[in-house]
Amino acid sequence: MSQAVHGGRIDLACRIHGGEARDWLDFSVNLNPYAPPLSTTIWRRIGAAAGCYGDPAARELRDRLGQCYAVSPSCLLPTAGGSEALYLAARLFAGKTVLVAEPGFGDYARAVTAADGMAIRHEIFHPHASGAPTAVLARLARAIADHRPACVLLGNPNNPTGHGIPARALGELIHAHDCAWIVDEAFSEFASVDPPHSLLPRLTGLPRLLIARSLTKSFAVPGLRIGFLATASRPWLERLADLQPPWSVSSLAQTWGEMVLAAEARMTLEKGLHRLARARARLFAGLDAIDGLRPYPSAVNFILVELLGGLSTGELSERLAARRILIRRCDSFHGLTPGRFFRLAVRRPTDNARLLAALRDCVP
Repeated sequence: MSQAVHGGRIDLACRIHGGEARDWLDFSVNLNPYAPPLSTTIWRRIGAAAGCYGDPAARELRDRLGQCYAVSPSCLLPTAGGSEALYLAARLFAGKTVLVAEPGFGDYARAVTAADGMAIRHEIFHPHASGAPTAVLARLARAIADHRPACVLLGNPNNPTGHGIPARALGELIHAHDCAWIVDEAFSEFASVDPPHSLLPRLTGLPRLLIARSLTKSFAVPGLRIGFLATASRPWLERLADLQPPWSVSSLAQTWGEMVLAAEARMTLEKGLHRLARARARLFAGLDAIDGLRPYPSAVNFILVELLGGLSTGELSERLAARRILIRRCDSFHGLTPGRFFRLAVRRPTDNARLLAALRDCVP
């Protein structure tokens, strides 16, 4: 089974195009540029934890996650990032049919296949279709009626389109169907809170729901590998814990979470997310002003862009690489025309300005 394609490959860009990692602007990976900084105290504690085994059950981390996200710790399973959460969740449906909402994160279908499930890939979030929540939900309902899956797997908000479905409307659709649901909320913290997009507050009323969350994106700590699964189903949670390898969440990740997931860090995070939303609006306006580009409205920290002229994303990425700028080509996303779409992370205004200047030079 081939690996899914991901962004953030600065190492590969340096090998192909030269330069050091510090020379590059990476718009291919969707990390929060305003994430709370790691203090000297946190670094010291993480360093000390490197010489110790962590708690195999990550109990203190689970308690902190419960406090941070206002969910009972008994409904949570800490994981080694959002990816492990997805692969574990898919194993609950081994040998069964799973409807995968596309285009989406490449590991959705891969996780289903790895669990010996049958992935039915259905275009729900195509950028040329209406992104209005009612239209997206109608397409989902039709796909469920057509395929009768055991489970539905989708991202909310969606990657790569940035479309988000309000929690209330999605919760009503989940409640109306007998199938199970895996909802990846890796980017939900970047979405607006009015209306809210996360289903975590509705968890206890939706017993057929599994939520996968990642702390990688919002806190910008991809190397620590920390996330969690949330469900109100005790049998599911017990089964997931049995499937998870021992010491899956490292002592470093546990120590970081125990120190960072506090009220003060949450306040810092939320202030940064407001700044990020303003930066996204300015970046979108700048992209929209460039002939030959069609940016799509996004609820989160990245923007999907379509090339309208004869230039391909392969050619554009080469031109930008010469300027030490890395973008995420979207050829690997199911349902998106190869060579036409690319995705841009929202970075700080000075970085975004450098990107826009390069695009004005590179796009005819």
